Amino acid sequence: MKFGSVHLDTQVDREGFLELLGTLDLKPPVIVKPNWGTSNCFIEAQILDWVLTAVDGEAIVVESYGWARTEESVKTGKPGSKKRGYLRRADKWFLRYSGVDEVLEKHGVEFMNITEENWGHRTADPEEVRNLVEESHTPVAMEEMYGFVPERLFEIRGCDLLSLAKVKIWLPPFNISLTLKNLFGMIPGPGRLRYHGKKNTKINQSIADIYKIYESLFDVKGVVEAVFSASVAETLHKVNIHENPGFASASKQLLDLDAVVATMIGLDPHEISYLKHASSIFGEWSEEAVSQARQSGLQIL
Repeated sequence: MKFGSVHLDTQVDREGFLELLGTLDLKPPVIVKPNWGTSNCFIEAQILDWVLTAVDGEAIVVESYGWARTEESVKTGKPGSKKRGYLRRADKWFLRYSGVDEVLEKHGVEFMNITEENWGHRTADPEEVRNLVEESHTPVAMEEMYGFVPERLFEIRGCDLLSLAKVKIWLPPFNISLTLKNLFGMIPGPGRLRYHGKKNTKINQSIADIYKIYESLFDVKGVVEAVFSASVAETLHKVNIHENPGFASASKQLLDLDAVVATMIGLDPHEISYLKHASSIFGEWSEEAVSQARQSGLQIL
């Protein structure tokens, strides 16, 4: 099924998922940014296995530290410690707990922690990054963002970067987390309150700016999936998990993809402030594709 540039399947299996990924023309090396923001609902090992099967070549899986990707979060629903040693142990725990460590070993693929690269000062020259970004875009609001790009990623600039997002319905001001919001995790963290701003006054700009940087360096493509799970937050500490929705979608145009998926959730993409802000910078999503999704009557959850 296709709405504009967005390919999707509402009863996807492995073969269907691989077919969707085929529409992206992924060419190694591929940087894969999964959504591993929490240890309660995340891109599963099986999904990552399918992605790496589709890549069929060199890939680097990247993510940054998060306070909610911990064993404590699974047990109590609350974030863990902010201390570096705790976060490092939690990351190793998560790779084992999720089964991702076995998938990485199976495919001979490296996992790079963006936060560790920044802590270790293994980052690209911010002036080089700035020059490449500002060839096409206005400067980012917080200039330190130019210094966040790991050197090893910068060395393979020009390759494909896949934003591999999980369907997560969240509280305002986000409402839903998809491929653009997933790239917010390329800000090293683990704490990103500075980029949220007081009462989230800076969040739309921050999401657009980190995308601006990576869109300038890589060919960014997207997948939004809810094959085995999706989440719906009732409160900050109460999140309901929906099992086996069977949905997956892919597009080379992130704004089209996020707008179509939001529509299939029953949301108006014009009311999602970070999407609307991004559209003012990168161009409007396809209203025709959104209309097709709305008229189809298909729902993800």
